[in-house]
Amino acid sequence: MAQDLARAEPTKISVEAGLIGPHLDAFIRATSNVLATKIAEETYAQIVDGLPLAHVVQDGANEELPRNHPIYDHHKELCPGVEDKLREIRQNMDLGSLQLEADLVGAYRASSPGSRAFKTRLIEMTAVAVHAIAVYLFKLGTSLHTEDGIGIWVPSKHEDDVLFWRFNPEGAWPTLFRHAWYVNHERYPDGVADMVGYWAEARILGGVVLFDRRDPESSPKVQPDSVWLHGDREAVTYRIYRLLDDQKQNLLAFLTSETPDLAFLPILGDENNTTREDPEEPVENTGIYRNPWERKPRSEDDGDARLRTCWDKFDYPTWADNQRAWARAKGMEWDSSD
Repeated sequence: MAQDLARAEPTKISVEAGLIGPHLDAFIRATSNVLATKIAEETYAQIVDGLPLAHVVQDGANEELPRNHPIYDHHKELCPGVEDKLREIRQNMDLGSLQLEADLVGAYRASSPGSRAFKTRLIEMTAVAVHAIAVYLFKLGTSLHTEDGIGIWVPSKHEDDVLFWRFNPEGAWPTLFRHAWYVNHERYPDGVADMVGYWAEARILGGVVLFDRRDPESSPKVQPDSVWLHGDREAVTYRIYRLLDDQKQNLLAFLTSETPDLAFLPILGDENNTTREDPEEPVENTGIYRNPWERKPRSEDDGDARLRTCWDKFDYPTWADNQRAWARAKGMEWDSSD
């Protein structure tokens, strides 16, 4: 499955136009539960503000951003009035009017309430809604930082800043709301706004939410109902990891609860999440993705963390896992198991 180089333009429909009854009710409840969490409020408020907070940027895995960037000194708190503005927007927001991909809405509608497929698609619908709300907020253009230059600042081309210019020869990023692995905005349906959506999704849920898209008949290892996260926090592996069964069940319990624990999110993987995939690998190789155009294929000039000379147990929990990743980076086969 080679990635089409054309801009992705999926057909979208409103949720209320595609769903009725228990499917619509479950979606509204799940999305409302997420929006009620503190992490969602903090994340969406930053989008309304126009810049992420300094401690959030520092918690992200954007290693190329210089530590002398002005955001670290000049955006430690939300600007006055932002939280009130977000509250006003939320009060006027109709979740049923959200525009989501028609194929996803159709697949969710076709699943029987309570079935495995229903539960997995409910998680996907919620993740896409979290993303779509971030896109909507960004497009409102409420930023309070259009003239202060913080968002478009770049370091001097001094040898101390060589890392930034090596990976960013064209200069400033299009937005500081950025998950390091989801920057393919030239092909995203909503362009840079989708970058913001992926960032928000990862902040709120714990990672960009991905799925096993492989053909179940092609391999016994395919897990069509599995849920994967791709985080972007310093304390979480940069690799894609599968949620444990109890993590998925706890997520579903949160989404469907009438009295959710609002401290539940985000879900952060740890050493127990040992089933992982390399983000360096093309999605057609791993089969773990949400949309095939979400991550840009890596070029020969990009670095590859899998080729580190020492065994990093944080990112590669077992020696066999480390060796398999090294072999993949070298374009080799590795058949050893744990």
